Amino acid sequence: MSNAQSQPDARDMLYRMLRIGRLHYKFFIIVFLLVAIIGAGITMVLPRSYQSIATVVVSNGIMDPLTTQNANASAQALSDDELATQAELIRSRDVAAAVLHQLPPEPKVEGGVKPWLCHHGVNFFCPAPPKEPVDPAMQFSHQIDGLLAGVDVEPELHSRVLTITVKNSDAERAAMIANAFVTNYQNISLTQQRADLSKTLAWLDERTASLRSRWVEAETNASHFNGSHNLSNNGANTPLIDKQIADAATNLSQAQGRYAAAQAKADALQEALKTGNERELVSLSQQPLLVATANSLLQLQNERMQQAATFGPNHPTVQALDRQIASTRANMASETRGALSQIHNDVVSAQAEVNQIQHNLDTLRGQSASQSGPQAEYATLAQEAQSARGVYDSFLERTKELAGRVQLLQPPVVFVSHATAASAPTFPNRKKLLIGVFVLASVCGVGAALLKDMMSPGFGDLGDIRRITALPILATLPDMSRERPRSILRYVMDNPFSTIGEAVRGISAQLALSTGTETHKSQVIALTSAAPHDGKSTLAVWLASVVRAGSRPVLVIDADHRRRRQNLSSAGFTEVLADRIAPQDAIINNPITGIDFMGPGAPKAHPFDAREIAKLRETLTELSRTYSLIIIDTPPLLSMMDGLVLSSVADQTIFLCRWRSVSRAAVAACIERLRAYKANMAGVVVTYFSEASAHITGPHYTKDEQRLIDHLSDS
Repeated sequence: MSNAQSQPDARDMLYRMLRIGRLHYKFFIIVFLLVAIIGAGITMVLPRSYQSIATVVVSNGIMDPLTTQNANASAQALSDDELATQAELIRSRDVAAAVLHQLPPEPKVEGGVKPWLCHHGVNFFCPAPPKEPVDPAMQFSHQIDGLLAGVDVEPELHSRVLTITVKNSDAERAAMIANAFVTNYQNISLTQQRADLSKTLAWLDERTASLRSRWVEAETNASHFNGSHNLSNNGANTPLIDKQIADAATNLSQAQGRYAAAQAKADALQEALKTGNERELVSLSQQPLLVATANSLLQLQNERMQQAATFGPNHPTVQALDRQIASTRANMASETRGALSQIHNDVVSAQAEVNQIQHNLDTLRGQSASQSGPQAEYATLAQEAQSARGVYDSFLERTKELAGRVQLLQPPVVFVSHATAASAPTFPNRKKLLIGVFVLASVCGVGAALLKDMMSPGFGDLGDIRRITALPILATLPDMSRERPRSILRYVMDNPFSTIGEAVRGISAQLALSTGTETHKSQVIALTSAAPHDGKSTLAVWLASVVRAGSRPVLVIDADHRRRRQNLSSAGFTEVLADRIAPQDAIINNPITGIDFMGPGAPKAHPFDAREIAKLRETLTELSRTYSLIIIDTPPLLSMMDGLVLSSVADQTIFLCRWRSVSRAAVAACIERLRAYKANMAGVVVTYFSEASAHITGPHYTKDEQRLIDHLSDS
């Protein structure tokens, strides 16, 4: 059930949208074209914008090879604040000013009609000179603001990379500006670093020069004190006599050692000579001849022992060896005595050396005791000079280190990729914008059509008429205002099988069916509407033409006496109600339609009273004896009250509603007043109905059926 109910609603909504489209398609096309042309024009004149991107990485600063690895590792860590700071520094006004100095803005070339006329001598179109002189500083500041408006520097997440995006109307200039921002920031940063190091170096140079002067002064004071007190000091500012005493003590110790060694050697050699121990003589003696003699003696003794063991002690060979041994012993004793004499001389010499060195040491110690006071003061001066030189050397080393670091300076950012000129503009994307303009124009056109339909004062939907009037729609009559008046009145006669003819015959049939079984009873029909010019007179003529075609007498009464027609006689409906003439005397035959017609008569200012209403009923009864159908063309209800009275006395009342003209409130009020006067409402006829709305669901007849109808009408 729910699906069955929802389908008609959706269909009605679709038909409503199609009806609105058919009704307001011209307005839709106008709005669509207007928005499309304006949007396309704006899209085509939008200045092109190119975008170039340069990518840089934030460096870690100077890597000092003398620092520890932990210090270098901590220098590599960069925080998000550092990245944001570097981004803002790149986009600073100082960098922008440097970029403008490097890439000055190109002069604007003004195009259009006004510059052309001004160039050709029409001074009226020339721009007026500024009242105040332009401040170059202010103008340059505006240029910086304009440049920075197209520059954006953004740090990438979880990295040390920064992207510099530049938008400009020239692709080449956009790329150059992006690269120039990086290079100028590098130059400014390096210049600032060099300036800071130069300040430090200047201070260090000044301080080093002061320390050098202090050191030279301390050295000079110590040297002057040394010379004035006849102090002997070495080059290291140490007392020379102390060094001499130390050297003499060292020499004395060495001489005493040599003396003791020579004495011990002489005693050992003397003992070995007494005992005749050849091996001791060989180990103690250092003379080659004595050593050779001792070695020969040892060999002879070994050989005798072997021969004696073999041949016995009395063998001639053994005896010969004994003789050689005895001779060798004698030679060795002689050599030993000579070596002992030489060693004794060495002992005496060593003793003399020890005595001399001891004497010199005693002399130096005596001299040192006499120089102890001045020497102590000189030591203090020398220490001050040494301290001043140490401080000077430290500052000098720091100066050399900073001077070397100037060569190691590097910019805070380094290029990863340079910006290149874009091959196509990033804005505007005319293809997408034109598609958007087309969609916007369509939406605006549909919205304008819907808004016009909503703001329309009259009815634009037959369903609204049914809902507000609560009456059936008897027929819908199209707009015939373009036809000539004579053609309009005779249209149904000349085109009996037309759509309008069928609609009028349908109205007549519905009126006939409402009479029931009383086929011979005359019927009075009142045609009324809310406003004038709703087609009541035309419908009255058409309805009369259809009924008259069936050989039934018809009378049309024009009751709108305030809108009297000039071509009619003065005697009419008002004179009949005033009982000044008979009803038959007020009836004339219309020469155009051939229909009997009663004019409105002279205007009357007073309303209907009981006598006139009784006269009205009597007149209608009298006319009913002659005419089977009486059609009363009543005045509009919004301007006159006569229509309410005429509708109340009529058998049936047809309310005419002009399509999209009369407001809903007016129609609702008129229907309510007619019901209050107890008018018998037959239904509503919609006049000036739109052909687009009439044929929204398709034509009433097919082409074959229409040809058949035309054939019948011709025959």
